[in-house]
Amino acid sequence: MDEWRIAVRDKKYSITTAELTVMKVLWEQQRCTAAVIIEQIGKHRPWHFRTIKSLLRNLVAKELVVFEVDSRDSRLYHYSPLISEETYLSQEREHFLELHYDGDFGALLNSFLKDKLSSTEEAEAMRELLLQAAQRLRSP
Repeated sequence: MDEWRIAVRDKKYSITTAELTVMKVLWEQQRCTAAVIIEQIGKHRPWHFRTIKSLLRNLVAKELVVFEVDSRDSRLYHYSPLISEETYLSQEREHFLELHYDGDFGALLNSFLKDKLSSTEEAEAMRELLLQAAQRLRSP
């Protein structure tokens, strides 16, 4: 089996683009009702509330989101993320690196520097970040 297929299969968290929209609201709010999520998403996307509720059900089924029934109103659910945004983004970065660059961070960085670096200020900022990373690696 190809290595990239193994990496895809072993991916721990699978979140669709639409589900990610919901997760972003949850990561920002930490704990909120479907009404708050619908309101926040409605500012940017014309999604029907049923679509958002379906996405929430999918995320709960995937065990990425948990809900609690409100103690005063059993019709009201409070949703919370079970994974942090950083955990998810870290996994996505690793997955991208493996899938597109065979795990070669240098090749990834080189392609970004070649394609996206647009000013000497950005180049200096990147240089400083690389120096800081090298210092962290040297420190015990």
